[in-house]
Amino acid sequence: MATKPKHRKSDKGIRETDIKKLIHLLDKIGQGIELLYYLLDNKRQDTFVVTLFSAEMDDLKAFITHEKRKTDALFTIDKSENLYALLCQGTSVDGGYYFMNRLIKSIQKKGAKDVYCSEIEVPNTDHSIQEIAFRLLNMYHRAKTKKADGEISFYTLR
Repeated sequence: MATKPKHRKSDKGIRETDIKKLIHLLDKIGQGIELLYYLLDNKRQDTFVVTLFSAEMDDLKAFITHEKRKTDALFTIDKSENLYALLCQGTSVDGGYYFMNRLIKSIQKKGAKDVYCSEIEVPNTDHSIQEIAFRLLNMYHRAKTKKADGEISFYTLR
């Protein structure tokens, strides 16, 4: 007689899909954050913002590319989810918030749905790149779980 495998009541680990997404996120933005850390360490920059966002919209990447500054770096994280990351040099969380708020309003006017956005301001090099990516992805997933369509979740690392 076969027995059923026991399942843990509480699994505090990270789901496989999230691990893979986190690794992919690190692959895409990790070196960019390293460069921005170098600029912070050498007093060439005060702060920067890392943004993770998605929306159900055709040509979202083209729209963002047109709207972002020349100094902002845009990365495709997951084409199937229309998920993108943006590194904004010399930007505080306020500046990042205002930019994303304007962008969200613009894409919603164009019919975008399911718009999710999380931002982290990085004012120093005290935190690992992995921590930044983990917090950012965690904030993004919480926004999607809460169905916080069109809202911006933001955090400043201290």
